[in-house]
Amino acid sequence: MPVEFVGGNSDYTLGVEEELCIVDAETGELVPKIEEVMARLPEELSDAVSYELFQSVLEIKTPPAVTVENAEKILRELRSRVGSWTAACGASLASAGTHPFSRYRDQVITDQDRYRKVIATLRWVAEREVIFGQHVHVAVPGPEAAIQAHNRLAEQAPLLLALSANSPFWQGMDTGFESSRVKIFETFPRAGMPPAFPDYDSFESYVDMMVHSGAMEDYTYCWWDVRPHSKFGTIELRVFDSQTTLKDTVALTALTQCVVRRSIEDSSAPKGPYNRELGLENKWRASRHGMNADFYSVVEGANTPAKDLARSLVANLREHAQDLDCEAELLTVLDIVESGSGSQRQREVYEKSGDFLDVVAYLIENTRPAMAGEPG
Repeated sequence: MPVEFVGGNSDYTLGVEEELCIVDAETGELVPKIEEVMARLPEELSDAVSYELFQSVLEIKTPPAVTVENAEKILRELRSRVGSWTAACGASLASAGTHPFSRYRDQVITDQDRYRKVIATLRWVAEREVIFGQHVHVAVPGPEAAIQAHNRLAEQAPLLLALSANSPFWQGMDTGFESSRVKIFETFPRAGMPPAFPDYDSFESYVDMMVHSGAMEDYTYCWWDVRPHSKFGTIELRVFDSQTTLKDTVALTALTQCVVRRSIEDSSAPKGPYNRELGLENKWRASRHGMNADFYSVVEGANTPAKDLARSLVANLREHAQDLDCEAELLTVLDIVESGSGSQRQREVYEKSGDFLDVVAYLIENTRPAMAGEPG
């Protein structure tokens, strides 16, 4: 059955999804309060908040936004308003790629058909998936444009992961990784770096094969770092860890939108499938070392520091950012390069006190969006 590509546009409109921890206001532990939060939400927020696999997680999501600035305003309101309703339930929202110390075996599964099937099929692999990501959808003109963007985003996925790395701690330990989240999630089938599709027909053929084999019900069970989301008319980037500060969320959103536009509009941009084997190696380095990684380039025949690559990418995207009206947001990517990603900030907090509860307090405080007139 063809995977029909619906809608899409050449304006590169976007949508953002953030998976957030629900934590107990006193203990800092993950707490299964999604049902209580959802029951309290005003009706106008019902479409903007959704369930996830565990009851200690909620997802906020924007409707299609014309600009990054528009998406930022929506996310700011959602973080604030949903955070207030969560507080009314005796809990707080915290944003990071993993929770620093809560145990996966203590989490409660969300009682919905999709999630029950995932647990029944994947068992321990799914039971461990207490992780939190940021997803960015960018509308593209059509199916072949989606595959072009798919390959170019996959090519950049290691650098994008390094910039977003925000999950150094897991089950009460320092993993030694900047993003432990992606290593946990890569145990899922059809996860991690995606296939290097030459065209949309190849993507359709892959999905048909997997559906007919009984491996999955539809393409939404492809949990790759990048995937065409055909029913939305978008390309979806899924490699990011959830960001603690809204400023970082917005910067990475702008970066994604610009990479997608360049992949389609710039005649000098690479075409065709990406080098998946090289991508796998560079993604490993990104997960382990974050922005201190060196990435190998076949073209250059050398390793290059991630920080240099990030600066160069931002410079090359500025013209596209100007056309998309997100240059200011794109340039804040350089703040991550100079000041460090979320994982480095979490470690700095922990090194001062040796107490993971202080890390959770930091996450709660910085997940709350700044009030009007304040930075961030």
